[in-house]
Amino acid sequence: MHATLSSERVGTNLKRLIKESEFRTQEAFAEACYADARVIRRWIKDGIKNIDTIALVAKTLNVDVMALLF
Repeated sequence: MHATLSSERVGTNLKRLIKESEFRTQEAFAEACYADARVIRRWIKDGIKNIDTIALVAKTLNVDVMALLF
């Protein structure tokens, strides 16, 4: 159950951080990550479970990993 809450938090934080970033939209962020917008929507809905992916997302958003986790 604890992992689910963390995943939900990552998704919620990701959605907010994208809106606050230079990308503004999930589609623009997906392009910057070389990912499909469906992947970004899945990350927002289900969270990101891979720490390497979290690190890549944080780097792309120019934020600390902790901004996604907490």
